[in-house]
Amino acid sequence: MKRPFEVRIVLVRTIYERNIGSTSRAMSNMGMDKLILIDPQCEITYDAQQAAATGQTGLQNRTTYMSWEDFKAKEPESIKIAFTARDGKGRQVRDIDEVLKDVADHAPQFQITSDVPYVVHLIFGPEDWGLAAEDLEHVNFCACLPTYGENWSLNLAQAALLGMFSLRRTWGGNRTQLDGGKARRAPQGIAGINPEHTLKIWLEEMGFDLTRQRKINVYTVLRRMLLQNTPTKKELVILETVLQQSIRKLREWKAFQKRDQKI
Repeated sequence: MKRPFEVRIVLVRTIYERNIGSTSRAMSNMGMDKLILIDPQCEITYDAQQAAATGQTGLQNRTTYMSWEDFKAKEPESIKIAFTARDGKGRQVRDIDEVLKDVADHAPQFQITSDVPYVVHLIFGPEDWGLAAEDLEHVNFCACLPTYGENWSLNLAQAALLGMFSLRRTWGGNRTQLDGGKARRAPQGIAGINPEHTLKIWLEEMGFDLTRQRKINVYTVLRRMLLQNTPTKKELVILETVLQQSIRKLREWKAFQKRDQKI
């Protein structure tokens, strides 16, 4: 493909908030961060955040439109690919790989050389009956995800993940490079806040020897428990404050003990 592209995930009339959260997590796996909701049928609460786990970006930065008309008025020009498992009159459903190859080979938007990314919307319908015929009037292509078992119905978040994976496999992208145990990292970018380093100091002040090699390391366990679920900036600040204050109190107590022993 000659022209860069930007993928936006669109969920239409979603019923269950956990599927929205799980879709956000899947987006983070595939390097996509723009989540759009059209007329959602649920509220976004802690359940969605919990389902998003380490992939909160799409969920937290989501855009909500109450109708297709609102969506079309505010979203940029794009190629819109709708996913549907139903094949019927006027739907002209093809496998997603075929659709993606057709777009890359023939869509005029991708045949020009430009540094400006072109927007592609991947559109998924509600969990009960999927996209209606009225929804498909707003899209350019209808695609399906091939299945191989008797159950052809996919969970919404699973369908979104497979759709994004198909796009990455066909159109490419910067694949994640895993580096052993360093693949999981705590959030960065908060000046003066480094809870991983502070946690080590706190454990050492508590008397733990972190240089000893063990199958279960106390630092590793606590780090995973406290930091693996992508805490917010506010939560990281609170954790850092608690650890720092605990370290100060431990050092004051140790200094008091030394003075007491001298007396």
